[in-house]
Amino acid sequence: MARTITLRLSDSAYEAVKRHAETDEQSMNSWIEGLLDAEDMRRRCSAHDRYLADRPEAVTFTEAWADRNLDELSSR
Repeated sequence: MARTITLRLSDSAYEAVKRHAETDEQSMNSWIEGLLDAEDMRRRCSAHDRYLADRPEAVTFTEAWADRNLDELSSR
């Protein structure tokens, strides 16, 4: 079930969001959802980067796996 979250913005923040949404020819809700999606992706990528930085053996394994896959594809 969808959940509704209410954001309370200052007048200046509201006007800024409105201006950006109008420039992008989107509703304010769609513009904010896109912004939140981008922030979510940024955080997920950052967490993934930290995970890989802490596990160099996982990076080595996945690079070798990818190389084998590329070799197999190129031989077809």
